[in-house]
Amino acid sequence: MITEILRPRTVREAVRAKTGAETAYLGGGTWLNSRRPDVPTVLISLENLGLGTIGTDGNECTLGAMVTLQQAVDAPSAPRALREAASLTASRTLRNMRTIGGEIGLWSVDSALVPALIALDAEVLLAGRKKPVAIAAARQVVSKAPGALVLGIILTGASRASCVRAVSRTSHSAPSLVAAVGAGAVSPVLADVRVVLSDCRGQVVRLTAVEEALNGSPLPPKEQIEGMISRAFVPAADMHGSAEYKKYMAGVITADALYSLLEEKAAS
Repeated sequence: MITEILRPRTVREAVRAKTGAETAYLGGGTWLNSRRPDVPTVLISLENLGLGTIGTDGNECTLGAMVTLQQAVDAPSAPRALREAASLTASRTLRNMRTIGGEIGLWSVDSALVPALIALDAEVLLAGRKKPVAIAAARQVVSKAPGALVLGIILTGASRASCVRAVSRTSHSAPSLVAAVGAGAVSPVLADVRVVLSDCRGQVVRLTAVEEALNGSPLPPKEQIEGMISRAFVPAADMHGSAEYKKYMAGVITADALYSLLEEKAAS
């Protein structure tokens, strides 16, 4: 049962207030409202910390931890993959509540945003750290420091071509498979490619062998990409599909995402 909501005015006050499992940072509250009613008992609201802004500086895009998924969807300066990943939360009501910081702090197994951020080489700003942390390392850092407060993310390659594709049972279901791709260049040859897959059961992996095979060459036929993904990705089976089904669909949606980058380049 929630007994108190604190509303600190500074980041330092917020971090000091996080004293143990009985306290929790409050952003949009979607996760906290779905937890057991006895834990936590004290919430630390982040509403007064000025973390709800989106800024751009040249090729760099910064999003505060309190930026909602809907704000990310509506931000023209945000990379395509980020906007597409945020839009996969089908309910606009939830998109108006869920925050960038909450997605990183929770790191849910079916998050579409986490694979997108990895594909975009995002860096996470954390309270008390002078330098940002690579998104791939952020989960471990936050888990080792329960009081860690996510302040926002930095996307230094905001102009990179990027795309997200997902498989779900219905239009309003959470994803059961996510593919996120990014590239510094897509034509005439691919360069600085990122291919990230999530089986939405805890495995989020960069397929570095596939990236190496794609870099420096024109985009291969879809069937070839599907074969590359099938050989490199080993998803976990669940109620949404067998491992073989997920492996097959991973190849399909990854190939579709990469070709979407090429089509976007041709249209620009």
